[in-house]
Amino acid sequence: MSWQLFFDLDRTLWHHEANCADVLAEFCSEFPELKHLDPAHVAQRYQVINDGLWEIIQEAGYGVDYVRNRRFPFLLQELVPELPTKERRELAEVLERAFTQRTPTRGATYPAVAETLRLLKEAGYGVHVLTNGVTSSQERKIAAMGLTEVVDSVTTSDASASYKPDRGIFTYAMRLAGCRPEEAVMIGDSRLRDVGGGKAAGMRTLWFDAPDALPPDGDSEPDGTFHHFAELPDALHRIGA
Repeated sequence: MSWQLFFDLDRTLWHHEANCADVLAEFCSEFPELKHLDPAHVAQRYQVINDGLWEIIQEAGYGVDYVRNRRFPFLLQELVPELPTKERRELAEVLERAFTQRTPTRGATYPAVAETLRLLKEAGYGVHVLTNGVTSSQERKIAAMGLTEVVDSVTTSDASASYKPDRGIFTYAMRLAGCRPEEAVMIGDSRLRDVGGGKAAGMRTLWFDAPDALPPDGDSEPDGTFHHFAELPDALHRIGA
């Protein structure tokens, strides 16, 4: 049997905080309205607002435009309330366009991601991405990390018309990979979406608990845990994969 590994993308392979912070720091140096702001604080507030909006669309089934139409207006309203409303709205539109274009071109990963995925591929594992994201952006992130040739398939929420932890996105991904649940392992940072969703779909699960990870977002128990990608091959062996 050939095991198929399904990886979450943001905060598992692609370092979401580092890549977003890089672009937001550029904004703070480029746009006069933002030059007085601390880039680290901007990045922290962006993550809170963006994560909250993503939670809403995943629960309600809204499209990604719900997030894109709100995250920078909310951020600017909080950080530069002194700007006139019309100027804030226009700046938010400019920032959203630039952010959507720039962030997928950044390729910061967690340590040892690329070499570990290549090692697993050479060992005969199938390597897939299963992400609550938009196909065009997520494929560009994979390319920016230099992993296009390593990844066998990419399943996104827009392609599958469902969000993790819904069973539909996992079923879609396994069908695309040509495997059964008993041949599949879901690997990600979310105890709710990756571990809980993967288990409900019949997959084995590994939780990526990175040193800088967010607090657990659920209580689903994974089959195994790892903290660094260099530990992943051993973690797979421990769960029989």
